[in-house]
Amino acid sequence: MIAPAITAPTAAKAVTGDNGHAMPAHISATAARAYLACGLRFWFERVACIVKPVAAALHLGKSVHAGLRYLHVALWRGGDASPAAVANAYIEAFDALERDEGPVAFDGQEERDRAKGDGLRLLAAYLDSGEVPRERPRGVEVSLEERVPGLDVPLCGTIDLVGHDLRVVDFKTAASRPDPDAAAFDAELQLVAYAMLVEAATGEAPPRMELVHLVKTKVPQVVRVSVPSPNDARKDRAVAMLDAAVTGIAEGRFNPAPGMQCGWCGYRDECMRWEGGDP
Repeated sequence: MIAPAITAPTAAKAVTGDNGHAMPAHISATAARAYLACGLRFWFERVACIVKPVAAALHLGKSVHAGLRYLHVALWRGGDASPAAVANAYIEAFDALERDEGPVAFDGQEERDRAKGDGLRLLAAYLDSGEVPRERPRGVEVSLEERVPGLDVPLCGTIDLVGHDLRVVDFKTAASRPDPDAAAFDAELQLVAYAMLVEAATGEAPPRMELVHLVKTKVPQVVRVSVPSPNDARKDRAVAMLDAAVTGIAEGRFNPAPGMQCGWCGYRDECMRWEGGDP
């Protein structure tokens, strides 16, 4: 039985390697994606730990995940999985996360109330859908750290749900209905990393990976995207991307990557003050 955990290792923690560079103690797909997207933002956020207001959408996603975690743990351990109990867990998380990780960039009380109601509707839609596991999960929010061939540091990650058949399930909140191919492509590194972690931990490859999107449309939708278990070529590609992030972090390459994402980046002021070289 895979044991559940609530927190994942932080990929930004670093140790000094034999070459004198600051080697990350481990790497996750989330950290690798963040670094590859923009090394300078990665440094501001994960190395310098410059705190910015939490985006409203991110806060909502975290709170919904807390409600899902409560539900799946209840299903796993035989607890209270009623809609009322799930809603209560979500509300508690919504308020606690705002208190502990805030401030959240809500545009006033009206937007906060609307966001809180959106999360309740998303969870209700999930409970009414056919996506809730019918069989006892193998694990909920499973934190793993394993050695993977081709990486100089351990790979780590926290998997939202591991099904009874070892399938990997990741939950997303979204503002619009996703295109299945685009969603699978966007989540490829994360899903393949999770598959490699499960295989390294258990000796068995997951039969498939699944993305379950809770879509914040006028009438909330629940959209599942099934992704086949990775072959060797997909694993090699993921390891190459993870290794590129590890190498860049270890060599202190934290350069900006200008693009459309700059329009909503919270570190624009810090970025404009960067003059090259070490941040």
